[in-house]
Amino acid sequence: MIFQLLVLATSVLSAPLDPRATTTCVVTSYAGFATCASSTSIHIKGPITVPANEVIDWSGLKSGTEVLLSGTVTFTKGTLKESGPKLITVGGSGITFKGDPTDPGILDGQGASYWDGKGSNGGVPKPKFFRVETTGTSVFSNFKILNAPVQAFSIGGSDTTLEHITYDNSAGDSKGHNTDAFDVSANGITIQNSWVHNQDDCLAVNSANTVNFLNNICIGGHGISIGSVASGAVVENVLVKNCTVQSSTFGVRIKTDYGATSGSVSKITYEDITLKDISTMGVVVRQDYENGDPVGKAVSKLPISDVTLTNVHGTVTSSADSVFILCATGECTEFTWSEINITPKKTSCVGVSPTGC
Repeated sequence: MIFQLLVLATSVLSAPLDPRATTTCVVTSYAGFATCASSTSIHIKGPITVPANEVIDWSGLKSGTEVLLSGTVTFTKGTLKESGPKLITVGGSGITFKGDPTDPGILDGQGASYWDGKGSNGGVPKPKFFRVETTGTSVFSNFKILNAPVQAFSIGGSDTTLEHITYDNSAGDSKGHNTDAFDVSANGITIQNSWVHNQDDCLAVNSANTVNFLNNICIGGHGISIGSVASGAVVENVLVKNCTVQSSTFGVRIKTDYGATSGSVSKITYEDITLKDISTMGVVVRQDYENGDPVGKAVSKLPISDVTLTNVHGTVTSSADSVFILCATGECTEFTWSEINITPKKTSCVGVSPTGC
C-alpha cells in the first residue's frame, strides 16, 4: 500500500502542468514592466509612476499576450524628443490590451508640463505617447489617454483594432499643439467607438491600405484627415463612417504635399458625417499642403481619385467655407458627391472633376 501511494505521488508531481492554467504577472511599479514583459498574462495595476526619461518598451510581447490595465500610470516629465522613443510601445501578434471593465485604466502623459504652443515645431522637447506595432488581429480597448505632450497614437504594424478609447487633451486647448489622436501608417486598421478632444488631427492616415474609422466623436482639433500624404506614399481603401466632428477648424479633409512627384490617394469614402461649428472649412481637398501655411497653389503629381462623400451634413461658422477644393489640373478625378448639406453654403472648387460644389 505504501509503495502504491509513493508511485501515485511521483506520477502527480511529474505530470505536466495544465496548459490552460495561466499565472498573471502583476505590475505595481516601473520595474515590473520589465519583469512581466515575458509573461502572456499581465495586469498593470496603478497607481504607477514612470520616472523621467524612462519608457515602457513592450515591442516584443509573446504571441497572444493579454494585458489588463487598471488605475493610473503617470509619466514624469523628461527631455525625450518627438523623434526618440515613445513613452510606451506595444508590439506582438494577437495582443489584447484593455482597460479593466470595473476600473478602466488611465495613461497620463503630463502634457501640461510640456505644452508651450509650439508642439513639434520647437520649444521644449516633447515625446510622442503610444506606439502600436501589433499584428495578427490585436485589440486595444477601453482605456484613457490623458494629456499627451504631442501625438497620442502612432500606429504601425497591421490587422489591429482600437476601440472604446478616450483621448482627453481638453486641458491643452490654449497651448497644446500637434496633439494628433491617431496617426496611421499601417494596413488593416480599425478605430471605432472612441472619443477624442485634442488640438490637431483626430485621424491622420499617412500611408496605408484598408483603414476603417467608425462611430467616433472628434472635438476641438483639425478634423478627420487623409494625410498629409508625402511624395511616394500610397493611401487607399479608407472608410470614415458615422462620425461627428465638433468645434474644430476643419471637418473632413484630404491633404497632399505641395510639389509631390509620386504616390497616390484612392478609394476614400466619407459617409454619414456630422459637422458642428467648424471654423475654417467643412470639406477640404488640397494639394498645396506644407507644414504651417498652405502654399495657395496646387502643384502635384500625386493623384487623388475615387473619392466618395455621402451624407456629410452640419454647420460651419459664417466665415468658413462649407467645401474647399484646390487640386492641380487633372490630379483629382472620380469624385462622387451625394447629400452634401453643410450650412451656410460657401464653396470654392478648383481642379476637381466633377466639381461636387
